[in-house]
Amino acid sequence: MKFKQTLTATAVAAGLVAGAATTSHADTFNFRIASGHAPQTGYVVMMSQQFIPRFKAKLEGMGHSANFNEAYGGSIVKVAETLEGVQDGIVDLGGYCFCFEPSNLFLNVYPLWMPFDSQTADLGVKVARKIYDDVPHMGGVFEDKYNQKLLGLIGFDNYGLYTTFAWDTVDQLKGRKLSGAGPNLPWVESLGAIPVGTTLPDVYPSLQTGVYDGVILFPSVGWSHKLFEPAPNYTIVGFGAKTFHGITINKDVWNDLPPDVQKAMNEAAREMENFAGPWVDELEATNLGRMVQNGANIRKVSDEARLNWAKALADFPNERAKEADSKGLPGSEVVRMAVDVHEQMGHKWPVRYEIK
Repeated sequence: MKFKQTLTATAVAAGLVAGAATTSHADTFNFRIASGHAPQTGYVVMMSQQFIPRFKAKLEGMGHSANFNEAYGGSIVKVAETLEGVQDGIVDLGGYCFCFEPSNLFLNVYPLWMPFDSQTADLGVKVARKIYDDVPHMGGVFEDKYNQKLLGLIGFDNYGLYTTFAWDTVDQLKGRKLSGAGPNLPWVESLGAIPVGTTLPDVYPSLQTGVYDGVILFPSVGWSHKLFEPAPNYTIVGFGAKTFHGITINKDVWNDLPPDVQKAMNEAAREMENFAGPWVDELEATNLGRMVQNGANIRKVSDEARLNWAKALADFPNERAKEADSKGLPGSEVVRMAVDVHEQMGHKWPVRYEIK
């Protein structure tokens, strides 16, 4: 049976006046924060080692304190359960990939509709922040439908392809079983590969036992989860560094916090967001080197193959945008904006997507 959160801010029980601008005495705020992914996963590292310490430091500067009960690796909520866990108050805060909520957060996975976009996490986060700030639906959907507030976004490194077999041309991927997060499966399906959905905890054993022959993922995950062991061939394809992870807080818990504590939490989340992009980019380079040192075969797809791959997917962003439009969502607005903002920030598309 589901239960409501028990670890809400203790200051509420202490009788704080609702709407007060500041607190006049020291209070301790207790939170339970969770994710379905393991502690070493990049965005979970950002939650634990950036967001939490920054928020605590801000509260300490105000004369308060905060305690976090951190529950990662699916110990309370699984990877596809975190949105609901925050919504129902099973946890106070949650971090998760929007990619595992393709129905509930349909438009928030728009980066997966845009292969070959941001080649750095830093750029990916900046583009996403612009879109989230300018399109009310992007953050509003969390509050309007799922009883939670989006605090901050977290970027990931550039998608590539891990395979158990070596390959040189995209034709060699035809007929192979290749896996991904779901919304990105058309990237390989367009080449005639057999798409297989998966979640990160299943990747290593699935590659090891032949459930599928490859997976679309990032260098950070490849190193932290040792994916180069069952799939020693990693190809730098440049599918893009996507920003579709975030931290949310239960709206009831949020509303119970004093305004100055809310402000401190917002600031900590935004600082984490700004820190994450450059950190991820540096980590990507480091992890590529680590994988090479541990026997991985890393190569970069040729410019010609990349262009042909992009041409095969030229209509994909527009198709997904129109599908979002049909659901009453601002799909064309978001995807068109993403194309334009990328260019304004210096990105060059191998094939410029046209949103009709």
